Amino acid sequence: MSIHPTALIDPKAEVHESVEVGPFCVIEANVRVGAGCRLCKGVYLTGWTDIGEDCELHPGVVVGHAPQDTKYQGQRTHCRIGRGTVLREYVTIHRGTIPDSETVVGAECFLLAGAHVGHNCVVGDHVTLINNVLLAGHVFVGDRATIGGGAAIHQFARIGTLTMISGGARVSMDVVPYALCDADGRVAGINRVGLRRAGLSLEQVAEIRAAYRTLFNQTGSFGQAVARLTEHVTDGPAMELVRFLAEESHRGIAGRTRRTSESRKSASTPK
Repeated sequence: MSIHPTALIDPKAEVHESVEVGPFCVIEANVRVGAGCRLCKGVYLTGWTDIGEDCELHPGVVVGHAPQDTKYQGQRTHCRIGRGTVLREYVTIHRGTIPDSETVVGAECFLLAGAHVGHNCVVGDHVTLINNVLLAGHVFVGDRATIGGGAAIHQFARIGTLTMISGGARVSMDVVPYALCDADGRVAGINRVGLRRAGLSLEQVAEIRAAYRTLFNQTGSFGQAVARLTEHVTDGPAMELVRFLAEESHRGIAGRTRRTSESRKSASTPK
């Protein structure tokens, strides 16, 4: 174990012998740090926190601190970071607010400088949060989602698998899987680049595109569109849409991008 002499580690903390701890780091009791982790200068780990193996925590990172919630009264709550996750400068991740609840960030995630994960969030695996992303309490983010710099996600909102959120977006409703989400938090199309990078075939992308047409481009109510989608999709990657829509939503489902009169005029002008 490599521990800088200025680091403070509580004797009750569990720190694997292979962990590298930099200058002025603080690791309090009830924290566990897995093998192969690297803590740069000034990292603060507190609360009932578990850092998985091979994580990299850069200067100023705070994990497991008390939630920013007036209802929290110091009860035991948890924070868990998955294996191989990288937390860049000044990332903050708060523990749960309900007794014995937890905030979870999955494996192989990449959280860039200044990103914040609020209490009781659940962030999946291989998620990327660009600089200064703000996740309010109880936000869910699906696997392989990417959220652009400065985006703010409302409490209890859900972000689906392989979704791409625009930088600076204001997201107040649930965004379905595979979506390309605009700055107003609405669905602008499918995340074709993300789907390709994830290894989906052309046939699978076509299935998702067809499911989107059923969901967003049909006449009638959105509930009727969901019923049609549920009836016609029985397997394949589009089933992720069906599962997402079947789960409870606190915020409602974000609709399609609002097209302005100027954009409609441009789209209808012959090229």
